[in-house]
Amino acid sequence: MKCHRIGMVLSLTLIGMGLGVQSGQRSECISADHPLAVDFSYAFSTPHRITVCLPNSMNKTLLDASPDYLRMAWTYENLLNKPLGSFTTPRTNWEVRITAEVDGKKMTGTLWRRSEGWLPVLTYVFQDAKVSVHLEILGGESAAISRVEVRNNDARPHGVLVRCERPGGLTGYNPAWVQSQWDANVLLAGWQDRADRIIVFAVGGDEQPVLGPTTIAMKWNLAAHAQKSGWLIRPYRAYHAMLPGLLQSEWHAEFEAAKKIWRALIQRAAAVIIPDAAVQNAFNAGLADCFVMREQVSEEYLAGTPGTEGYRAPGSGEPAIVAVLLNQLGLHAEAVKGFQLCIDEQGPDGNWCDPLGWGHYWWAASGFKSWPVMEHYRLTGDKNYLSAVYPRMLASSRWQETQRRRTRVMANGHRPLTYGLMPRGMGDCGLKDEDDLYGVFLPHNLWTVFTDASALQAAKILDQKQDAAELEKIYTAALEDLLQALENGAIAENGYRWIPGVPGKTSGSRWGALNAVFPLGILPRDHELITGTIRKIESRISPGGIPINTGWMKDGMWVAITLDNLAEVLLLRGEADRAVKYLYATLNHGTPLYSWCEERGPEPGSKEITGDRQHLWTPLAVCRFIRDALVQEDGDTLHLARGAARQWLNSGRLLGVENMMSHFGAVSYKLRYSPVNRRVQGEINLDRDIDAKVILHLRLPGGRKIKRLGQEAGAEIGLDRETIEWQGMPRSARFTVTFE
Repeated sequence: MKCHRIGMVLSLTLIGMGLGVQSGQRSECISADHPLAVDFSYAFSTPHRITVCLPNSMNKTLLDASPDYLRMAWTYENLLNKPLGSFTTPRTNWEVRITAEVDGKKMTGTLWRRSEGWLPVLTYVFQDAKVSVHLEILGGESAAISRVEVRNNDARPHGVLVRCERPGGLTGYNPAWVQSQWDANVLLAGWQDRADRIIVFAVGGDEQPVLGPTTIAMKWNLAAHAQKSGWLIRPYRAYHAMLPGLLQSEWHAEFEAAKKIWRALIQRAAAVIIPDAAVQNAFNAGLADCFVMREQVSEEYLAGTPGTEGYRAPGSGEPAIVAVLLNQLGLHAEAVKGFQLCIDEQGPDGNWCDPLGWGHYWWAASGFKSWPVMEHYRLTGDKNYLSAVYPRMLASSRWQETQRRRTRVMANGHRPLTYGLMPRGMGDCGLKDEDDLYGVFLPHNLWTVFTDASALQAAKILDQKQDAAELEKIYTAALEDLLQALENGAIAENGYRWIPGVPGKTSGSRWGALNAVFPLGILPRDHELITGTIRKIESRISPGGIPINTGWMKDGMWVAITLDNLAEVLLLRGEADRAVKYLYATLNHGTPLYSWCEERGPEPGSKEITGDRQHLWTPLAVCRFIRDALVQEDGDTLHLARGAARQWLNSGRLLGVENMMSHFGAVSYKLRYSPVNRRVQGEINLDRDIDAKVILHLRLPGGRKIKRLGQEAGAEIGLDRETIEWQGMPRSARFTVTFE
């Protein structure tokens, strides 16, 4: 049973943000220290977006929430007819706007959130002092389904009207506007599609008044304290002749079936148990969005996309991180299936950087592909999979070596800063050479050297001795040249040095430099350049606690990189308190729908937004950080609860994971702290005995220290007296820890 992670109910607080009143969610943890809390106080401007659909569906519906109206937008296009792997997106050319009125007066949208806290299902509420209109909208099997409930909380009767209007133009007409005896509850396309295509139709209402040529409406006459309901349906493929049958359909059954599909999918994954409902829901919502943002792109391939509109095209960045996450959560088949297109996108010369696709000239792509391949092997031990991908890894390293030879040229008897690096390629992620999108970028070279390291590891695992000797030379030479470029191209500033995007230049963003530590392992975590780069990144922090200049925008924030680059490295460095603050800051820069735009301005309610309004990298970074905060491999050591917020354990509620995959096998543990007797009782369960060191972090407010460890644990108290440690661990351990 995993009911602890499904359907957590959050308290809802109305908070003023920017253009209107938004729905917020307060964290439930309380501690003696000032607790970190999720309130979305730094959300960007409305509209706030959530995309609703079934897992892996091509039928996606964009829902944009704002106080004035709820926008529903979509396309009838999909990715099946786009060039495979290209940055070619379907056009979102259909929309309707939903508003509500009470007694002829327009109502305001006051709350929007995910149903049950995390589902990719929108709950949106119009509210006035006496009457409320509740919409719950999801993507079903045949349609986007909106359940409409109107409630009169007054002792007097009221008339409530819900209006659905297609803005602008003549497309989407109401037949009854043309002739009064025709259907009044449906909008037909008219133009831009088959004329009789159903755009949207209504089921319910005491009346269905005709208010305009491109509008349908439902009106209810509510007695005192009465409640009524109806449906607003956007069928994926339906025509006017089908309307009588559609009006009789069991929409409630399809509605509940869609929710059941999402619950079943998420329950199959490893579980995190976090005593902060807002953070728990963030994890589940982010995991769900991994399946919202992927779909069939050909008969052969299912592929991930970085966004739901502007970035609705298969790439190699976010889908790679999705594959890592799904493998860690035990969804190995789903990880492999959703990443196969990225694996197969390779040129005949060995170029693994999508030469015909989105990632062409983005040399980091080969490393992003190598990461999930190696993680899949480490988490599953599946040599057959590694053997199948290995020829692509070998070919990639050989091709990269041919490219590096082109830059191993002396200039006036001296090594240039770019000696031995990959030649000019595309920056992306805000990396620029002065104002040029193309250049020689250090983060890309970090990832390509990681590709060589991964190919070498794979050759050794697969006992390919001849290949391993060749790859050893490629990797050693590439690493040596890269380390010299990092050293000689570092920027000296105010007594410290940091890693730039381009050797010797300060232009462009700070993206990717800290990947040298995590996940690439090229520099040690305490290296001078890593410490200096952290200092540089943190030299400009927004009022909400997010580093500035991490992406494209000069004075903006790519919030995902706060966790993906910075917090992950801080966690490895043992600076968990700082890392956890960045987790909460990241959550508070999202919307109440747990959605993030790609980049944004630093102020609350920022109108300066770039990329998709629902971009995948940030929820992915949230999920990955939470996983690593609770279960993290660090060489030959397994860390548990290394990055748990101190208030989580202090809450007195359960903290832990169930069936989380690690390099040491599946891990489950549960911890509970009793403030009364200052004791933690816990248990750890593994699927095998392991020889590795296991460190359990028991983080309480104020850095409270361990006083005594029960003998049954078979462990020792760590030197910091905030950890207990096993050198080799049996499959099961129970323990009691008393604190000072």
